[in-house]
Amino acid sequence: MDKISAIIVTKGNPPYLLKTLKSIDQIADEIILVDIGIDQELLPTLKNNKKVKIKTVKEPVPYVELIREKTKSYASHENILFLDPDEVVSPRLAEILISNVGKYDYFKIPRKNLIFGRFIKHSRWWPDYQVRFFKRNKIKWPTIIHRQPEVKGVEFQVEPTEDNALLHYNYQNLDEYISKARRYAKHEAKEFADNKKTLSLNETVRRSLNEFFSRYFAGEGYKDGAQGFILAFLQMFYYFLVYFYYLEMNGFKQERDVDTTEFFRQGLKQSLHYKKSRTIKDWLIKKIC
Repeated sequence: MDKISAIIVTKGNPPYLLKTLKSIDQIADEIILVDIGIDQELLPTLKNNKKVKIKTVKEPVPYVELIREKTKSYASHENILFLDPDEVVSPRLAEILISNVGKYDYFKIPRKNLIFGRFIKHSRWWPDYQVRFFKRNKIKWPTIIHRQPEVKGVEFQVEPTEDNALLHYNYQNLDEYISKARRYAKHEAKEFADNKKTLSLNETVRRSLNEFFSRYFAGEGYKDGAQGFILAFLQMFYYFLVYFYYLEMNGFKQERDVDTTEFFRQGLKQSLHYKKSRTIKDWLIKKIC
């Protein structure tokens, strides 16, 4: 059978890392832990696993996409499984990967996100397909945050059922979400500034409101209860956070005066787009209360 290398970029002392390692024990012939700041007290436990090899990256890595492509060079085998330290391979997914290794060039795997203590089944968070299992030369990762890789060759798309999914212990609480959002937003704003790209308030408003309405209404986020509403709102605010950091990096200079009516114009436009037989106010009251 074709051998498999698993690669996990790791920082700190992730609470689910040992569970992640256990879930791939029967899949991976080697496990590469890419150390971008692992807590020292965790190292003895990791070294007890004979499959684990630790590769240290000394330069700062604010987000994993910066080094995903580079980490492929650490693998000894052609077939590579990328995981984050908060992702767990289900037994059924493990069977699918083992039985199909070598037959396809890359696999699109559904990911089950547990956010704020709940499986988020809607809000555009499911099936959340990720390319994580592939042949080395069939995938190329860009260094842009939250981008999917460039792919080529024959695809295998895993059926989107919960049993088949990669379990993702995503944002466990608001503090974790806000901490990551700040870090991601700052680097996204830096990409605009470094590349001399203009980010306008109008574009920010459009992206933000589209994010909320597409997730909460079109994506049926209201079916995810209070968590669905909170996530849609936070995802909307994220784009404002990018814009605010962008302004800060440019000395709070704007090309033109702020159009304060744009937010309300876009909000009305989006509201009318998703309005059906009742008002948005009635919809929200029924779904939230």
